[in-house]
Amino acid sequence: MEEISEKEIFETMPVYKAVAALAVPTIISQIVSIIYNLADTFFIGQMGNPYMVAAATLVYPWFSLLTALGNLFGIGGSSLVSRLLGAKRQDEIKYVSSFCFYGGIAVTCLFSIVSFCFRTSLLEFLGASEENMVYSETYLVWVVVLGGIPTMTGMTLAHFLRGEGHARLASTGIMLGGILNLFFDPLFIYGLHMGFMGAAAATALSNLLSMLFFLLCFQRLKGRTKLSLRLQYFRLQFAGGVFSVGIASALTAGLANLSNMTIVKLASGYGDISVAAYGIVKKIDMFPLGISMGLCQGFMPLVGYNYASGDYRRMKEVSVFSWKAALTIALCFAVCYVGFAPWLL
Repeated sequence: MEEISEKEIFETMPVYKAVAALAVPTIISQIVSIIYNLADTFFIGQMGNPYMVAAATLVYPWFSLLTALGNLFGIGGSSLVSRLLGAKRQDEIKYVSSFCFYGGIAVTCLFSIVSFCFRTSLLEFLGASEENMVYSETYLVWVVVLGGIPTMTGMTLAHFLRGEGHARLASTGIMLGGILNLFFDPLFIYGLHMGFMGAAAATALSNLLSMLFFLLCFQRLKGRTKLSLRLQYFRLQFAGGVFSVGIASALTAGLANLSNMTIVKLASGYGDISVAAYGIVKKIDMFPLGISMGLCQGFMPLVGYNYASGDYRRMKEVSVFSWKAALTIALCFAVCYVGFAPWLL
């Protein structure tokens, strides 16, 4: 029954319904993720120490580079999966998913090790001061070094599920991580008296549990999915097809984070309170970006599938409808920000 539903979404369902079926759950999960990022800042801010808020703000762009790695292997791999589905080459999908899963873990492991070994120099480069260095190092170790692999792997698995048409499962896993973080933050900070470390540990644990949820989904879908996480299917021959799309997505996220790092570095010259203030405002700025990302991640499998199957008319309809929807959302947020900026701050 599920397979028929997927085929209908990719091939026959009206375009606006198909985009909504894949994009709406993704947009909701993005909103939940943004809310839990706001909650993270809120609970840290309740401790009344601007150095803590500044530390989380300084580390966040580096932590967000995990999104770039997730895009490299997740979006690149899921795009190839959608194209293979459209081209009726389902037997090759297991090799793609295995390559992205283990390749992503290897690259993220290297990223985390380098971050840990050069943490002091890295944090100084990002703009950490003597007052917030200890907090910055604590946050970096928890969310990047210890939580790097679960964070990146969870994003990659979500992209794969979405690429095969399981948008609700993908979004549920992302939302689970956000909801758990909302619960763990006050529990660890106040209930277990862990303070600032509790906020960092809550983020790492939430992402770990989200990853475990996705692994459980793959186990339960066994026999109903062409995706596979078995090491025996790992093949480097699919790297080109994955990176042809993944590198562009990774660069988009990476350059956005580079811009964020630059602004934080410049703000650090005016003191930690300026950095903390920027971090708070940046969280508000994430809403239109997150919704647009959710829309893009939702319609990409449709574009890839119909391109590979040769249905260029439907592919064009999906693309045109999606950019019109994105433009409308952006204009709505622009009007809201102009009208409600004082209230938001």
